[in-house]
Amino acid sequence: MRRAVLATCWVLLGAVSVAALTASPNVCKTSVVTESGKKYKLAANASTVHWGYFFESLKPRLVIPSGSEVTVEMITHHAGDDPDKMIKGDPGVEDIYKWGASMNIPTRGASGQGDGVHVLTGPIYVCDAEPGDVLQIQILDLVPRKNPRTGKTYGSNAAAWWGYQFRTPFKTGKAREVTTIYEVVEDADGAVYALPDYQFTYGNTTAYKGPLTASCVPKSGSIPDSNVKVPWAQNNKFAPNYDIPCVNGRQQFTGYAYPGVLTQHPTGTEDYSIRGKFVVPANLHIGNIGLAPKFKPAEAVNSIPPLPTGGNMDNRRIGKGATLYLPVQVAGGLLSMGDAHIAQGDSEFDGTGIETSITGRFKVTLHKKAKLPKTLRGLNFPLLENKNEWHIHGYAYGNYLTELNPPGQVFAKGASLDKAFEGVYRNARDWLMSAWDLSEDQAISLLTVACDFNVHQVVDGNWGLGVSIPKYVFRVGDKKRYKPAVICGSSTPV
Repeated sequence: MRRAVLATCWVLLGAVSVAALTASPNVCKTSVVTESGKKYKLAANASTVHWGYFFESLKPRLVIPSGSEVTVEMITHHAGDDPDKMIKGDPGVEDIYKWGASMNIPTRGASGQGDGVHVLTGPIYVCDAEPGDVLQIQILDLVPRKNPRTGKTYGSNAAAWWGYQFRTPFKTGKAREVTTIYEVVEDADGAVYALPDYQFTYGNTTAYKGPLTASCVPKSGSIPDSNVKVPWAQNNKFAPNYDIPCVNGRQQFTGYAYPGVLTQHPTGTEDYSIRGKFVVPANLHIGNIGLAPKFKPAEAVNSIPPLPTGGNMDNRRIGKGATLYLPVQVAGGLLSMGDAHIAQGDSEFDGTGIETSITGRFKVTLHKKAKLPKTLRGLNFPLLENKNEWHIHGYAYGNYLTELNPPGQVFAKGASLDKAFEGVYRNARDWLMSAWDLSEDQAISLLTVACDFNVHQVVDGNWGLGVSIPKYVFRVGDKKRYKPAVICGSSTPV
């Protein structure tokens, strides 16, 4: 969204034992790892991604030394909303989504039953990374992935049942899941933006009941019935409590309940009236990027709720030019990423951003515990640095895996802006006191008069907020430390 070795278990990629998937402590000695600074690439296909979970015992798909530059392909988990536009003709995406008589990736989610949705590329093992260290990930570039068949990029915004709009009555009186497909366009001057193409209702209507799967296996104990037993999930805390019956070898989904289901158009609900009504400036960023957490008993962990090690932060500021710092909890760190967005506003209100496949270029640097700078000492949350500010993340539960028993309660208890505000405040206060030698009262004042709190997301179970702390406030002796471009609190030029 992680684990101990279970020698007799069989999971993922056909008949591959868990032991074979587990990283060796000597992985950096046995792998072809060259000097720091080498450039690597991790392409996305069925053998290099894991779907819907983080897991500390996954075999690394790439091993790198600190200081390396890595290009990583990230594939959206919403490509199935329009397979013709976002899957067909792209070999890597076709490989991930292949679902005929069986699925190429049948294990989706922490229990293998769809409880966790994101296609995550990785994990990447960083040599010498140990618990207590901090991994620095610089985002050098993000580029929309073009379908080689069409030369175009599309994305999906699913206004789904977990969106905030479902907490209040719909104006028409009927609750519904509506998906908007966007085309990503680049002007001659290089400006990137998204144009709404059409909308459709995701099932549960008179005209369209919902997408049908290509196959299923009755009574296999998973959703959909993929006939895959996930051994580490026998006592899993995240397993869903619903079932989709397998009828005549197929399952019909009347709503978003399982990742990667393919919608075949036309559905009879397509509405093109949205075309030409607005344009969305691109803000390419990564919704889910993180390290594997340490979890006892060692199990895979749902990719949806964010954690101290990152994961599904859905913070639109994690884009090109940003640097992310994540605390390491397991050997090698095990960095994975996905859930890329062309655009998203603060809160991710309706449940998703414009979910799009994107390729990123990163520089990964390891900071050892014994030599951490003051800004990184004792780090127990994701810390973001941009050119002009530090950005502190906080959640309703800083680490729901240890704070809740069972952890799956986070989807009910973590849906709280009050708790999330308290969480980010505590993180920011403590960081200011540790990194900048402020007293508690000084930190409270600074946070009030100079910093902006933001709602990252209200849809990921463990709701998240952030606070932006401008760097110029610490440049006390610099007479040119800050020249405002706009009047504070407005968009009016000075």
